[in-house]
Amino acid sequence: MIAGPGTALLTDARVRLSPEAERIDTRGEPPVWRAELPDGSAAWVASGYDAARRVMTDTGFVKPAVRGGERWTRYLGFTGPQVTDSIVRSMLNNDGDLHRKLRELGATAFTPERVRTAVDRAGAMADGLLDEIAGRGRADLVREFAHPFGVRAITELLGYPDDFVRRVLELRRWGPSPLFDPPGSPDREQYAADREAMSELLHDLVDFRRRRPGADAVSGMIAHADAAGLDEGQLTSTLFLLLVSAYEPVADFLTSGLYTLWHRPDLLAEPARITEGLDELLRYTSPLAATMPRFAVRPTELYGARLEPGDAVIVHIALANRDPRRFAAPNRLDLTRDQGQDLVFAHGPHFCLGSGLAVGLCRTALGAVLRRLPGLTAAQPLDTLPWQRGSTGGITHLHVTAGLTALPVTFQPRHAVVS
Repeated sequence: MIAGPGTALLTDARVRLSPEAERIDTRGEPPVWRAELPDGSAAWVASGYDAARRVMTDTGFVKPAVRGGERWTRYLGFTGPQVTDSIVRSMLNNDGDLHRKLRELGATAFTPERVRTAVDRAGAMADGLLDEIAGRGRADLVREFAHPFGVRAITELLGYPDDFVRRVLELRRWGPSPLFDPPGSPDREQYAADREAMSELLHDLVDFRRRRPGADAVSGMIAHADAAGLDEGQLTSTLFLLLVSAYEPVADFLTSGLYTLWHRPDLLAEPARITEGLDELLRYTSPLAATMPRFAVRPTELYGARLEPGDAVIVHIALANRDPRRFAAPNRLDLTRDQGQDLVFAHGPHFCLGSGLAVGLCRTALGAVLRRLPGLTAAQPLDTLPWQRGSTGGITHLHVTAGLTALPVTFQPRHAVVS
């Protein structure tokens, strides 16, 4: 069973986020289909809304740390066991009681008060970054705004010392991982080096806060992990997840959102309307487009697909949020839509712990750019902009993101902050 023709077109963000998508009808196409992976293996993809929800809630589909086998171990083996364990052992890859414990560890950092404070401070942070580029009339919005904005917002919430913030900013954008690339591929080699640098940073941070604890979130997480009997690899993996899952989607949302809006200049004339309709723009762009695989634990019939134990299933959130069986005219951006339960932040036990922070940062980032950079437009044709691998075709890197690696723009130079 393969993807239907409309579904296959919509896997390409360049199509999915353009008016061309409105002419695509996926009614009658399979909600679960088989995708070939770059290494020659295959995985099932749940792209229908109901199928996606079932996979994310049914205990018959489990995370890789529960049941991944040799295949998953091989995929994760970018680095040696010590570095790998310091990155992959978060709630993202676990289920059941251990998932609950790791989620509680993350929740100690994302308290309502810390999230409110981070969102409240985000406006001044955005203005500070835009002050540095507003007078030039040209910028790369990924490198000079979206990425540093997301990094600074989450590291401030977590209480990273300045030297560690600098080290995070010096790392490359984490982006999607080359999970299914053949061993030895250039992207896997680069990812291994990035993972080693990130692992070293996180262990240094934990060592620093053990020697100099404070009222910050990292110190609180260390105390909680010790009391709960969680080891350092689980702690650093959770720190990694909180860090990257906060700053990457902000950049992906801003770039995919602007790409969408440049196709609709009538909306750009009303910035307030855009930020008020943010929930719909998030559904439409779905910047985190797919989940890490889950694995079937028993023979399962899944909306017409026959799965065997050990089969991998990827939930394609971006396509599930375009399911015509759930959303009327799903490929139309309608900022007045009352869509109800979309899957932007997943569903079930793994619903995004930082969804409130993500919404606040996305609203702040997009609103600040539209307010501070009049006449904003892409500095090159939209069809030549560079997308993250995985955004413009089949299942390649994971997470399958809908974001640009760079966004060169021009705008009217302006020096004064408009409040």
